[in-house]
Amino acid sequence: MNRDLYKRPFTVDDPPDYNCPKCNIGLLRIKENSFEEFAELDAKEMQNKHELDPDWIDYIFHCIFECNNHKCASKVVCTGRGNVDFDIDVDEFGSQLQYWYSDYRPLFFHPNLKLIAIPEDTPADIEKLLNQSFELFFTSPSAAANLVRIAIEGILTDQGVEEMRNLHRRIEKLPEKHESLKTKFFALKWLGNAGSHSDNELSLDDTMDAYEMVEYVLSKVYYSAPDNLDKLAKEINDLKGPKKRVFL
Repeated sequence: MNRDLYKRPFTVDDPPDYNCPKCNIGLLRIKENSFEEFAELDAKEMQNKHELDPDWIDYIFHCIFECNNHKCASKVVCTGRGNVDFDIDVDEFGSQLQYWYSDYRPLFFHPNLKLIAIPEDTPADIEKLLNQSFELFFTSPSAAANLVRIAIEGILTDQGVEEMRNLHRRIEKLPEKHESLKTKFFALKWLGNAGSHSDNELSLDDTMDAYEMVEYVLSKVYYSAPDNLDKLAKEINDLKGPKKRVFL
């Protein structure tokens, strides 16, 4: 996954390249005239607004993202926070110029972004848990990681591992065909535990560690293309050339 995409703030003139969660083909772009921001100042601060440096001002914002794939054109509502920052540029005479700009960090998307690829054969209850995790990712990485932990419990159940309170023991009972995945399951368990019990909020990177590992697990458990490719390769090798096709 593109970690920088989900961690960096954005400006209205330079929107992030979020994939459309519906078609997964187009990119989301801020719909014209949909972006609104509101300074988080109380009445007294508003009276003294002229005394404030711009970088003391925080905003809340909302906007509508729209898929740029004209066959889709889906809408996604986004809310978040913003602040004013400055940068230094140099003009044609070599003089430094300071300019101010606003940047924004998302906190919530509806419908949620699809932060990893989920194979089509993934059970619906597991996919639902992961989408709930994606909803919380920007506001609470810890809660998002804990939902990934619950999702791996679902994967274990789906793979025939008996239910018990001790997740560590359940992972140890993974079928032999998934032996190579145990280390990923254990890592996901520890990240989920930290999300549940740690006094410190997990970072976005911590939760993205969990997403990358669960994406790998899902690809090994539920993605069937490699088997199909093995069958296709055997057929081509047996024929010593391309397979015979009937064209209508």
